[in-house]
Amino acid sequence: MDMEEIFDSSKELLDTGEKDDKEIEESTESASETKVIDTSSISLKKDKEVLTQFRAIIAEYLHGEIILDCLDGVTKGILGSYSLAGYLDFAVPSGKEIIVTKLLQHCCFQLLDLLRVSDGICYAHEEASAAIVQLIQMQLLNLYPKYSTQGYEALYSCPPTIYISQLLCIPSLGNMICKKLGFPASSVKVMKMYGADHLIKMEKSLLEDFAAKRVPVMIIASCGSHHSGQVDNLVGISHLAQRFNAWLHLEGHLISHLSLHDQPKKTLQIADSLHLDLKQLLGIPSLPFVTMYRHCEIALQRAVYLTPSHCSPFSVVPLWFALQSFDSSTISNRFRTAVELSTLLINHLIAIPNILILSHLPKIIKLLSSKESKEILAEDSGNIQSSGTANSFNDDEVVEVTKIETVEELDDLHGTSESSSESDAIINNVDDDEELAESEKSKHEALMNCVVPVVVFQYRPNSKEIGECPGNLLDDLNLWLVQVLERACKEIHMDIIDVDESGYALRFSPYDCKSFPTMENLTKFLENFDQQLEILNATVQHKKTLNKIIEVSGGELQLVELPGWAGLGGVRYLPAAWRSDNMEQLPDQGKEEINRINRELVAKLKETDSAFSLGEGKDGLSCVRFGMVVAITDVEALANLVRQTGLDLEASTLALETMAVMIRKGIEEAQAELQRETEEKLWQEGLLRHIPVVGSLVNYFSPPQKTTVKGRCLNLENGRIEKSEVTIHSSIVEEACEALKLNNQDTPSVDTVETNNAPDE
Repeated sequence: MDMEEIFDSSKELLDTGEKDDKEIEESTESASETKVIDTSSISLKKDKEVLTQFRAIIAEYLHGEIILDCLDGVTKGILGSYSLAGYLDFAVPSGKEIIVTKLLQHCCFQLLDLLRVSDGICYAHEEASAAIVQLIQMQLLNLYPKYSTQGYEALYSCPPTIYISQLLCIPSLGNMICKKLGFPASSVKVMKMYGADHLIKMEKSLLEDFAAKRVPVMIIASCGSHHSGQVDNLVGISHLAQRFNAWLHLEGHLISHLSLHDQPKKTLQIADSLHLDLKQLLGIPSLPFVTMYRHCEIALQRAVYLTPSHCSPFSVVPLWFALQSFDSSTISNRFRTAVELSTLLINHLIAIPNILILSHLPKIIKLLSSKESKEILAEDSGNIQSSGTANSFNDDEVVEVTKIETVEELDDLHGTSESSSESDAIINNVDDDEELAESEKSKHEALMNCVVPVVVFQYRPNSKEIGECPGNLLDDLNLWLVQVLERACKEIHMDIIDVDESGYALRFSPYDCKSFPTMENLTKFLENFDQQLEILNATVQHKKTLNKIIEVSGGELQLVELPGWAGLGGVRYLPAAWRSDNMEQLPDQGKEEINRINRELVAKLKETDSAFSLGEGKDGLSCVRFGMVVAITDVEALANLVRQTGLDLEASTLALETMAVMIRKGIEEAQAELQRETEEKLWQEGLLRHIPVVGSLVNYFSPPQKTTVKGRCLNLENGRIEKSEVTIHSSIVEEACEALKLNNQDTPSVDTVETNNAPDE
């Protein structure tokens, strides 16, 4: 079997994954009929059984969810290229390094041309942080010549330090670096780098490291966080990296913007290394991560296994197929569309007073359109939004430490002047070329003035209108908003994230949508967004009205806090006998009565409007729950409806209880009268008639006279017991009397019966 057959069979396997079991069986039967040799049909049948078993295992995990229903031909081809990677790894064991290197060189040339970078080397890897560890090791070998032989002992006199931005999306990156390199936790410093104040603290820390003979090995910064959309101060960070001879590594979405800007001087390098997540940027699953870094000594690259020949075929072959399937213009158009979508969303959001944008905003976009929105932002946002994009690093506020002095302090560490000269030969070394420095600074500023295709915003109502707004209410409102938007427009995917010191916020990235959205999709989404925002604003404004109505209700209504509910709120009706400010001190009988009447109240209100629902407060008691409302909703009428319905239910309940008491007393009184008349009849007839043997003889010689005892009935108009004309035999009377004695809590009945004392027949 050649490579073409392997590739075609892999694509056919993906195609069969989209068919049902019946179609697979038919295709297998037709394929087996064409086989001449019996062993081939048996092998095909066995392969089908194995495939069916494998699909059953996956289906059990996915619970019937289909994952191959929207794959295009390019994606299927790239997934099928893993079979070719396996063929390369198996069929060419001796020369696969040469083939992998050639394939990766093609990928590197295409990526360098796409991002307009002059020169560099690409390294493909499966783990997101694998290349970072190798880059740190290469920098250690460069700065510590004895590190390869002495290990950590060579670092003892001048320990290394690594600075990591808080905006990075790689979790536990610092712990992973310390674990793999054997560094103490003090060697990694996680700091904020997006504000001017943050850079001052960072430079102060670098100066302290310099005084303590600690060597800053690497600075890992973010140029467009995929999680929060924020951008570190690239101008100040690059300046610090040059002064302190630290390796600058960048990650983030703004790297893709390099393909959208014309770079007349392609000799400029924005950083020492760049991290690319092509799986996310190109929207193709199973693509590896790519790290582009500047040229260094071949010996250093080989020592840390950072050369193209050390890449796995399972990383390089799918990457090569992906870049061959898309030309540079197609990829650039995808990046440009993502920026246009984010720009359209930002321009729409900044005009809304109750929306606070938490992600990066370029200088060219005006944050506020009026004085009122400035006041809202000053009161509500506080220190939430970073100031890193508005201020650049000020060189006059810190002590100047030149790179030459740093290198002279490390002469003993380097051992030779050759290592120092190589350290001075990095691409972003601009000591002797002021024009190049200005151009590189403008390049960093150009990136910071770009829109990040990740927009994070939060709905925050005006505090002047509603007063104090608890944080959990803000979270509930934003949760409701993202859920409604997700149902209304499925083409635009919205995430909910937890932002420090701000709570829940909405996050949009075109790269996270199931299918890459268009401008028409976003326009439709914004129309629906405005409609839902009107409902949110009306609900928040009516909350204050509802609170005032509850305060003047006279204790009949009680406001209930409902965790996790973004609607108008919860209201509990309190019966007159159980009205209290402290519901926890009520007895169980009172709590049961409150729950009962509120459940009946919700059932009654649902007959007129389905917006009412049954809720439960923090105290565990039932209440009436209001949903979202619009601006024209009459909240006072809703509250009065709840109050009046509650009063009617309470009055009807009291009437039923009064009638039940009256019926119970009437039954007891009728029972007592019947018992008294029965005893009187017994004395009149004589005791001998009721003795078993003697009574029969007495009744034989002297038959008893036929007497009747009137029954009893209850008059509901006046509540009196009256005699009835209905009669029954005495045996039935005796049974009824015994039943009444045994069950005093029998069901109330309006009419009783009249008895007849006729003898037994």
